[in-house]
Amino acid sequence: MGYISEKLKKFDKIVAGILLGGILPIIGFIVSYFVKTASLDTTFENYLNITFNNSMAGEQQDILIFSIIPNMLLFYFTNFRWGFYEMTKGLVGVTLVLGLGLVLISI
Repeated sequence: MGYISEKLKKFDKIVAGILLGGILPIIGFIVSYFVKTASLDTTFENYLNITFNNSMAGEQQDILIFSIIPNMLLFYFTNFRWGFYEMTKGLVGVTLVLGLGLVLISI
């Protein structure tokens, strides 16, 4: 085990995975705003309306999927690199709930 994983081992708890799994999609959403509207003249409020309005379903799915990408990246590190299986449980649980919400919104 590497130096970093030894130092981070104290965070191998389900609660840490749930917290990070809830915070990272928010950060991903904010990053997606800057990435997807870089060449457009769109306000953040407009971007929120696009995200939670069913009239633009394709764009809505793109934004919400982009928001979940940080969870997938963290999953790779916690599960395959560091072996933080307790944190991974919380992270996967939150990601599944968010994914189910994404499916229900797109119906």
